[in-house]
Amino acid sequence: KSTGIITFTTDDFSQFTAEIAFTGGDGTKAHPYLIATGEQALKMNDAIGPYNFKFVKDVVVTNEIYLSGKTVVVDLNGHSVKLEYADNVKPNNGSVFYIGGKKGNLTINDNSTAQTGKVIGSDKTYSNKVTSAVRAGNYGKLTINGGHFYGMSEGTSCIFTYTSMSSGSKATVVINGGTFET
Repeated sequence: KSTGIITFTTDDFSQFTAEIAFTGGDGTKAHPYLIATGEQALKMNDAIGPYNFKFVKDVVVTNEIYLSGKTVVVDLNGHSVKLEYADNVKPNNGSVFYIGGKKGNLTINDNSTAQTGKVIGSDKTYSNKVTSAVRAGNYGKLTINGGHFYGMSEGTSCIFTYTSMSSGSKATVVINGGTFET
């Protein structure tokens, strides 16, 4: 399970290339894509559905994980994901995870026994930008069932909800568990 199993069947012996973005799994609930590096975490938006991810190591990402328009389930699995912007990256949403869009639905779980999973926002402060661990934008649906969420900069938040004035496009946040700290 730690490396995954890939089976190829061909009708002939033509040459082909397989590109694997994740360390295992097929994205299903029973066998989620496994995330072991920051680079893999940044490719979460590029995955082919279903969209179930499980962290198997602590990772640092150098940019935001943008998951809009999809139904995504993330299991922190006792690991941390921390945002440390690369020098050449300008913050867009200011969060580790961003969910929005009409079909955007993000669920964050920590299914580890010790409940040590963490989402750690950037510690940099930007003018006119609220950094956070998770941001829910217009139409986005966010459900948190566990994990420890840290806002690390000045003027930060753990969970930032940004929505337009229209009630029809509002974001929805449901918190069933977790710890929140700024």
